[in-house]
Amino acid sequence: MWKAHYRKYFKAAARAFGIGFILGFAVFMLRPDLERRGLAYVMKSLQDVSIGAPAPKMALELFYHNARATALAVAAGTVPFACLPVIDPLANGAALGLLASVSKRRGFDVPLLFLRSVAPHAVFELPAVLYAASVGIYLSLCAGRWLLSAIRKRKKARARGGEPPAAGFLKDHAGRTEPGPADFAGDAARSFVLVVLPLLLVAALVEAFVTRALR
Repeated sequence: MWKAHYRKYFKAAARAFGIGFILGFAVFMLRPDLERRGLAYVMKSLQDVSIGAPAPKMALELFYHNARATALAVAAGTVPFACLPVIDPLANGAALGLLASVSKRRGFDVPLLFLRSVAPHAVFELPAVLYAASVGIYLSLCAGRWLLSAIRKRKKARARGGEPPAAGFLKDHAGRTEPGPADFAGDAARSFVLVVLPLLLVAALVEAFVTRALR
């Protein structure tokens, strides 16, 4: 699936993350009056994570928080052709840009700060976020193509005076069954469980046990 489909969408998600970071950094550097509102939004999104909790509890909460967010990103791919999952890496990039802007304005060494406070767990978490977005984009495009194919086949069937084919039993010109929504959803679910969740689990453990110790 990675070689056949996800790789090109992963690149698109990575670009969205980069754009989000640049925009977030630029906006909050140029508009420091928005800083408090942006930080409040970020803190609100993390309110289900106990930063000062023991490491095992914090790791579980981080894993649940990130797993839920990436699951929603993949689920957004059920909207045909909208490619809504790309919003997740864009928002994550913007949040990181905000933190970079705030840190720079307060006189911190931003590269060193990110190296100690972000990089250890981001090595696993960022690929998980981008991979989830790529899975969601794949799901969105497949759903759109399937929908268009279903509409065309129904129109052709009506034009011939026959009954439209039932959903899930569309046939191509060779008489083979075309992949349907259950196939796309199955691919997305397997990719999420086998790739995204393990990466998020490792990221949560590293952030709770390693990153926090380096801060």
